[in-house]
Amino acid sequence: MNILTELNTALSLWARDHLASIATAFTTALLTIYGDTINRAVKKRIRRRHFLVRTLVFILLCGFGYGLLTVLIAPGIANLLSLYGARYLAFAVCLGFAGVGFLADRKKYM
Repeated sequence: MNILTELNTALSLWARDHLASIATAFTTALLTIYGDTINRAVKKRIRRRHFLVRTLVFILLCGFGYGLLTVLIAPGIANLLSLYGARYLAFAVCLGFAGVGFLADRKKYM
């Protein structure tokens, strides 16, 4: 049992040092999973516009919108994960990635 505790502590310390990257990975995975839904909703709203307007909107959405969402959402996820502390952080990260995998499977990405 002691070896499992040591492993959990080591993984949690590693995760705490890489929390920003982990949060960015969560955010980009979620945007990948739901990006087509967002694109479809925007496309539905602008489908009657001129070609140049539609093109500009999608350039702004994909080039800046998703980047902005990543920059805004990732710190919140990092803060949420930091609430778990050293005891449960590794478990929370593993559970979070499993949840993202579940969402991807439900959207038929796997």
